[in-house]
Amino acid sequence: MLTQKLIPISYCRFSVFAVTLVAFVLFNTALLAQVTFEGTITDKKSGAALSQTRVTIFDDMLKKEIAATQTDEQGFFSISAPRAVRYALSADHATYFKRDTVLADMKATHRADLTLERKPGYVFDITMFDRAFDHNPINTLRDCKVEIYNNTTAKEELVIEKLAKSTFHFAFAEGNHYTLLVRKPGYLNRRVEVYVNVNGCILCVDGMGVNEPDVVAIMHNNNETGNFLGSLDLDSLQIGSRFALRNIYYDYDKWNIRPEAAKVLDKLAVFLKDNPGIKVELGSHTDARGKDPYNMTLSDKRAAAAVQYLVDHHGILPENITSKGYGESQLINRCDDGVACGENDHQMNRRTEIKITGMSDKDPLWEKSLKEIIEDKDLYRKIIAQQKRYYSKR
Repeated sequence: MLTQKLIPISYCRFSVFAVTLVAFVLFNTALLAQVTFEGTITDKKSGAALSQTRVTIFDDMLKKEIAATQTDEQGFFSISAPRAVRYALSADHATYFKRDTVLADMKATHRADLTLERKPGYVFDITMFDRAFDHNPINTLRDCKVEIYNNTTAKEELVIEKLAKSTFHFAFAEGNHYTLLVRKPGYLNRRVEVYVNVNGCILCVDGMGVNEPDVVAIMHNNNETGNFLGSLDLDSLQIGSRFALRNIYYDYDKWNIRPEAAKVLDKLAVFLKDNPGIKVELGSHTDARGKDPYNMTLSDKRAAAAVQYLVDHHGILPENITSKGYGESQLINRCDDGVACGENDHQMNRRTEIKITGMSDKDPLWEKSLKEIIEDKDLYRKIIAQQKRYYSKR
């Protein structure tokens, strides 16, 4: 027969208390073994908070990384590290000079507020709008995918999958060529190239137009640094939408592609590769001077020559782009036959337009990063081949 031994209740209570006490002591000992660093990182001159600054805790020899974090939108950081005699704290931001500081005599919490000095370069505060509307705050676009790639260093600089607001800012450092890509479902993908003291460009922005009236520039430090307030318009994706191509000129009675026209078509090729889900028509228009049949034939040859250039030089899929000559049938001003007009008015009618004639249900590039789009030179061909296989099974 088995006999159970009863344990006094008072002993059980003491055991629970002892275990709790040991756990409390161990927990507080662990806390005392940690040091918390917190503070803010700001611009040395303006005092503006610097978000996305990497804050790293090293040993006092700056060799071993102990812990790391990033500042938030208010430039604040908080980070814990094992207790030691001395530490080195490093603050690193892409467009500022890195700052290292040695810290000693640690308490449980140490405050470290640092200022960083700007590298030569320019900060852009950009607001996204729907091009179909005026630049009114109610017409701004939210939830855009925003990416910036540094072509000079071959690194991603910014990736925001879904920007909750319609504005963002980024500092472009001197000596670099950047690519900005903004995407939003229902809109054409928009690319902007930014050159900062590269290839003779002190500051060149291709695709946004820094000299337009809606961009305000504030320069500092003998123009080494500056702030730009600008807007970036996105075009809604709709069948029948038209976009004019500027500066595509031909010699009189000719349709061969001149060097300056080739540069415009080179940019069009990039646009088409950034939007492989659309089919387009390239249309050529003339002014009203000359006979109607002659103008129709000439414009048809010019449109065909432009399309052939895109196919031959950039590998644009022929099925995705067609050509059409409109002659003088679609004048955009009063300069018809028998109406006296100046050369500038006639030039408005001599234009090349892109019209969207078809589009995919989903952007074929949506899952691809800007880094992949730029670095994979064969990506367009792969995307087109994938689309062909998809539609052949439907």
